[in-house]
Amino acid sequence: MRTDFTDYLFRCSQLGKIMTGANSGLTVKQEELFEGLKEKMKVGKITDKQIITYGQLLEKKNAKPTLSQTAKTYLNELHKEVLFGRTKEITNKFLSKGIQVEEQSITLYSEVTNTLFIKNKERFNNEFLTGEPDNIQGKVRDIKSSWDFSTFPIHDLTIPNKDYYWQLQGYMDLTGINEADLIYCLVDTPETIVEDEKRRTSWKTGYLELPKELEDEIERNMNYNDIPPELRVKVFSITKNEKDLEALKGQIKIAREYLTALSLKVADRLELVA
Repeated sequence: MRTDFTDYLFRCSQLGKIMTGANSGLTVKQEELFEGLKEKMKVGKITDKQIITYGQLLEKKNAKPTLSQTAKTYLNELHKEVLFGRTKEITNKFLSKGIQVEEQSITLYSEVTNTLFIKNKERFNNEFLTGEPDNIQGKVRDIKSSWDFSTFPIHDLTIPNKDYYWQLQGYMDLTGINEADLIYCLVDTPETIVEDEKRRTSWKTGYLELPKELEDEIERNMNYNDIPPELRVKVFSITKNEKDLEALKGQIKIAREYLTALSLKVADRLELVA
């Protein structure tokens, strides 16, 4: 049984879970405000309200890393997987489509950018992380295949899922690359999944056999070749943030301590039984 997690490597896809609720220090704007208030404090030209703001920023700046309850819940599940040597299989229609159409999405992105992109198959490791980016040609690229048009973030201005931000920061730390793109693609759904969706709809609506109009609507809603390729690719670009990576590694250290503590508790139980 593994009892020491001091060298446990977290997968990049896990990072958002342990960073949930974490104190990652001051943002760039908050740091600028803090330094400005600090100068005002030195020369004695600071208002009572500004003193309160300065105190709040100082408290946040000096706060020690802690694990949120959400992070602890995730680590509890992770520890069970390691302890029992089992992996909880997560299977759903969204994940199933993503796996099946990965190459199709890469091809769509290549078509839109007029550049041939090849799936990366190399896994990277460092002192804290392990991960396998989708593509590393000049930039780190991670491709997400949207379930359907309603989940495709065509109008979003920022990354829809913060977990992906941390995943890409991890990939950049692993590869030494300073820029990354999170790429959403909207591609046709495999026929097997379309048929599953028809059966699911039939069960929900009580039809023994779906009316043709409803079947046609399902097929239309899950296939997109009639839409220009350029409208079916959405890219979010980010750069490596050393400050966030420093906070991330601090969080990994306390996550490792938490996992080790869980193992020691289990070991104590075994000693009591023996």
